[in-house]
Amino acid sequence: MVTIEYKTRNKDKMTNRKREVNKYKFARYADDFVITSQTKENLEDLIPMLESWLKQRGLTLNKQKTQIRDIRKEGFSFLGFDIRQSKSTTLRIGSNRYERKAHKMRINARPNAKRTPSPNARPKEEESYSCFIKPGKKETKEFLAKIRGYLKNEARVLSFDTVLKRLNSKIRGWLNYYRFVCSKKTFQKIRKEVLDAIYRFLRRKHPLKPWKWIKRKYYTTVDKDPHNPYAKTNGKRKREEILINAAKDVPIIRYEKVKGTNSPFDPTLTEYWHKRQTKWGKTKFAKGSKYEQVYTRQKGKCPICGLPICMNEAFEVHHILPIRDGGNNSAKNLTILHRHCHKAKHKHLHSRVD
Repeated sequence: MVTIEYKTRNKDKMTNRKREVNKYKFARYADDFVITSQTKENLEDLIPMLESWLKQRGLTLNKQKTQIRDIRKEGFSFLGFDIRQSKSTTLRIGSNRYERKAHKMRINARPNAKRTPSPNARPKEEESYSCFIKPGKKETKEFLAKIRGYLKNEARVLSFDTVLKRLNSKIRGWLNYYRFVCSKKTFQKIRKEVLDAIYRFLRRKHPLKPWKWIKRKYYTTVDKDPHNPYAKTNGKRKREEILINAAKDVPIIRYEKVKGTNSPFDPTLTEYWHKRQTKWGKTKFAKGSKYEQVYTRQKGKCPICGLPICMNEAFEVHHILPIRDGGNNSAKNLTILHRHCHKAKHKHLHSRVD
């Protein structure tokens, strides 16, 4: 434990306070880990101790990955995320910026809302830092390079509906991984770059056709945006495949910390964990999609086992009335099951799902 000094404000008066905090903090995922501390010297003293501890277990530190970085000046990358603290200043009461923001809050406030000035306002301008976690620049470039390489090589011999289907799978998986951090600008960039790559792909596919012909054949209008690549899927189940909109279709979701010391093994907190799992399970599906409607109708539970379908669990879609018996793909005829429950259902280990 170390003692740190900091300033706090109480009734517009600055006071100096002291607090004991842990000297080191540790985060690990598989064989990657991050250790943080208040000073560079603390980390330099820790490295020999860490190497000795790992050596006893037959492990060594990767010298290329082991770095000491200032989170405010350089930041660092971890598991594909760029983490950095950015400098900002609070608003000064009486300044033009403060008055404009306070006026805007009064206009947008509800009739019974408490009309108070900006919560970030302070009597004086003070230096402060905010921590931002964003998708890694290196990982973003690599992902876009894979998309361009796929359109340039593998997609040349495929139908356009197959190309869009595979692109949607790749893009949605990447977006779902980064949707819990500050990713909005990155998602907008992904949308623009993918559209440009598809435009070049279609130009190569039809070198003698004018742009108006290509646009009429391969693009449709969605939400007043005419630049949405789409294709009609041929076969028994005819439907349209539209390119996922990275800037809109996958909303940013802020991670919600577990309250206090709540444990999933506490029998008195069953309802709390059920609501939490249902909420996060819903983020599997695009907002307003058919699958989200089915999930909401089921209240997030599997009809076979009655347990919640969580976000990281494998699931499958089951037709209540099979297609061969006249069923269809409407939301009313679909239900979402755990993968193992779906297999058990088709082996007739359970009664019919209604």
